[in-house]
Amino acid sequence: MFLVTLGPGAGQAVKSLLSERGIQGPVRVELQFTGCCDPSLGLIVGTIRESDLVEEVDGLTFVISPETHELAGEVYIAYKDDAGRDVFVVTSSKPVGEWDGLITCSIRM
Repeated sequence: MFLVTLGPGAGQAVKSLLSERGIQGPVRVELQFTGCCDPSLGLIVGTIRESDLVEEVDGLTFVISPETHELAGEVYIAYKDDAGRDVFVVTSSKPVGEWDGLITCSIRM
């Protein structure tokens, strides 16, 4: 079972971002709610919980709760440098909202 697939440059971008900020830890794929829209997927550096699904990809540890994985399916993380700002585009094999599982985000630390 694949949890996370990284697009070209995404793994290195995540590693660089974490290194620049001196942060270690797994990257969690989570549902985020903005209040006015359907849920979307986001990324946050966190800890591993006992019930989490864990996968190593490109030297990075990704975690996702079983509930989020059941709802979203496999997650694809693409990277884009948007005028010097690291932007990650997170999509899922099962849409989690009206935007077909698409969210543009940075990694919350």
